Amino acid sequence: MNGPGHGIGIVVSKSSLLIGIMGLLAMVVLLCNSSTMSAQSLSSVDETDTRAITKANFLFHFAASNEWPAQAKQGDFYIGIIGNSRLYEELVDKYAMKSIGSQPLKVVAFEDVASFDSDRFIQLIYCDAGGESLRQLATQLIDQPILLVADSEDALEQGAFINFVVKNNRIRYEINQEEAKKRGVLIGNKIMSWAVTPTE
Repeated sequence: MNGPGHGIGIVVSKSSLLIGIMGLLAMVVLLCNSSTMSAQSLSSVDETDTRAITKANFLFHFAASNEWPAQAKQGDFYIGIIGNSRLYEELVDKYAMKSIGSQPLKVVAFEDVASFDSDRFIQLIYCDAGGESLRQLATQLIDQPILLVADSEDALEQGAFINFVVKNNRIRYEINQEEAKKRGVLIGNKIMSWAVTPTE
């Protein structure tokens, strides 16, 4: 009795061990897949954040390093963000407590061009949209010393003064300096030195 019983006990123990090992391997595979998915998601978030961080830094320097007419130096200095909530959040987080010269910096956001408040004087405006929406915005701002910045292939043609572009996997920008001059905004030498030409 003891012999057969003891043998059966060993078989059951090996089976349980085998099942346990298979279960452990399945958990390892699941964890590896989850880690891969998490890494992919994190990479995507980081890429978006990098774009927002870089653009926010550039926008602040556009505000601080250019020569503005007297009209733009009165009251607070406003940066308006149209259609990019992440960029707005980055500017508020990193730059809202700073000043442009003696002017406190204020950052305001608009969902799209249609919701933009053209009655408020905003010295620098970033618009995520291109095409007809950007052209309509540029028309609203005509003859005003407002620096319009965008991120689309046809931005300079549609009326933007500065357009973000990607060169060699880096965010850079191109400038329509003559149009800015017409509005009374003189692009600073530092800003010009960082720019690329549209044909580069």
